[in-house]
Amino acid sequence: MRMERWLARWELVGIPVVVLTGSALHFAFEWSGYWKPLALIAAVNESVWEHLKLAFWPSLLWALLGYATFRPNALAFFSAKGYALVVAPMLIVLIFYGYTALLGRNFLGFDIAIFVIAIAAGQLASANLVAAGIRSSAKRLLGVGLLFCQVVAYSTLTFYAQPYTLFEDERNGIIGIPPRDNPPAVPFH
Repeated sequence: MRMERWLARWELVGIPVVVLTGSALHFAFEWSGYWKPLALIAAVNESVWEHLKLAFWPSLLWALLGYATFRPNALAFFSAKGYALVVAPMLIVLIFYGYTALLGRNFLGFDIAIFVIAIAAGQLASANLVAAGIRSSAKRLLGVGLLFCQVVAYSTLTFYAQPYTLFEDERNGIIGIPPRDNPPAVPFH
């Protein structure tokens, strides 16, 4: 079997791994006693932005494990990941804000389902892109550029959260990392 097919299967196997890892990262910041370095990858509040990180970092880690295992063409692989890792966050944002606009509030069961569906869609997109291969140099560079931009955004915007709805924990109005002497009054759910 061609390496691309093995990589595609790897991405599909990653769906439950990424979902479970992202779910654990939802609580990791609180479990750590609000240790700031962990804020890089773990949710620090209940904002939509923090939930996007829970999809991104485990997906990237799974991709890096796949790369280390199969050693595919680096530029083709990471360009495919750059495109695919945009899928889950886009779906989370579109579906979450869409259904809450219609229903007037969020529901935990829907939020969990959105997370699982978005992860599955992102991993499927990755499997398809890796299997098909990105051959155009321009598309490869764009994909790698997208990946780089995502890593930079997810690495910095928790620490430099912006005053927009995407970054605000609607339960308590906190944007970004809660002050250490004032952790969230309502624990993460």
